[in-house]
Amino acid sequence: MRRSIKTGAAALMLTCMAGNVWAASANAAMGCARPADMSALQTAAMQQRLMVAALTCNAAPAYNEWVKSFQKELQASDQALESYFKRMNAKSGTSDYHAYKTRLANSSSMQSINDHQNYCESAQASFNQAQGDKPTLTAFVSTTKVDDVFQPCQFRTAGDAEPQKAPAPRAKPVAKAMPAQSSALSAK
Repeated sequence: MRRSIKTGAAALMLTCMAGNVWAASANAAMGCARPADMSALQTAAMQQRLMVAALTCNAAPAYNEWVKSFQKELQASDQALESYFKRMNAKSGTSDYHAYKTRLANSSSMQSINDHQNYCESAQASFNQAQGDKPTLTAFVSTTKVDDVFQPCQFRTAGDAEPQKAPAPRAKPVAKAMPAQSSALSAK
């Protein structure tokens, strides 16, 4: 009985994820993510992972405490995440934002189904770290893996052999790419 429930749940998750495949391919064409964008992507990944743990590992009290301790940062990060998707595609940005979060939740659910004990132990370790160390949200999520389609922005200077990560721009990017006025810096 338990095996058939797992198989059914896995089939349902795969069906749901199939509907979001287009979002992953669309994201690949979106361009690079600034540091603030990467942090928002990581935060969403961690929040979805811990939300699934709250539901599947009976960790709702720990999740609620985690949300309360980072509430303002979580809200700001979620707004930044939606802004990122809207900036990358004005027409489908809101849909892409929702698809990304749904895909994260589905992926976390599949991980929980496939290795429930390790998933729950890992989530509990994350809850403990958040409560013990009291890090900032950005520091807490800094090692969270995101989809490979999201690549950090990089820049290259004339003397650099390897590209460097670009700092987040302070102004909104222009809608149309403009040629560089100097050869000192070139975008990659």
